[in-house]
Amino acid sequence: MSTFKFKQFSIKQDKTAMKVGTDSILFGSWLSLSKTHKCLLDVGAGTGLLSLMMAQKSDNVQITALEIDENAYHQSMENVSSSLWRDRISIIHADARVWTDEVKFDLIISNPPYFSNSLISSARSKGYARHQQSFGLTDLVELWNRHGSDHSELACILPIDESEKLIAIIHKNGYFLKEYTTVKPKLGAIPNRVMMMFVKEKTPTNKSELCIRKKDGSYSEEYVRLTKDFYLGL
Repeated sequence: MSTFKFKQFSIKQDKTAMKVGTDSILFGSWLSLSKTHKCLLDVGAGTGLLSLMMAQKSDNVQITALEIDENAYHQSMENVSSSLWRDRISIIHADARVWTDEVKFDLIISNPPYFSNSLISSARSKGYARHQQSFGLTDLVELWNRHGSDHSELACILPIDESEKLIAIIHKNGYFLKEYTTVKPKLGAIPNRVMMMFVKEKTPTNKSELCIRKKDGSYSEEYVRLTKDFYLGL
């Protein structure tokens, strides 16, 4: 599918190796924006999906999105330029490890590369998107240190094993886990993803669980409720 249509925007994905997936849609739907979130950084724009979801969620937020892969950068530019929120989203072709800016962000979000120990893809674009060869979990936290305000938050979605690595890095930096939502692909299955929100000030952890599909394969009521503002037909 070269174009994925949502209720208020469309995502073209013919130029990118990684297509629109359930993880990004779920993560973007789960993320809560408050009035304090006026300046947001999206690390790894991809198709621009998360940035567009955040712009739809809040009229209050200005969004900067970084993308290292040239094809994905042009794709996200195309999608943002054709959206209702083109004036509030800036896509930057840059390596997040060395990118600098004077702005301090209230919220940093990322659907980061997952497979730190798996085989590297021969396709460079897919390799950038799926492997932590160019940007790892430590890089993400270091970026938060550099570009997050004193009261900023960091949010991402990861597989279970990678989430444990990130939590350890977060604690080593003296930060805290605020939200922890495990995701089951299907009722009765073992959770395989975690959505997390981290903060710099001490706070208790709110733990929850979400199931995407029922045993018959249809979407669960909680998934429909969470994503209904975005999916066509829900």
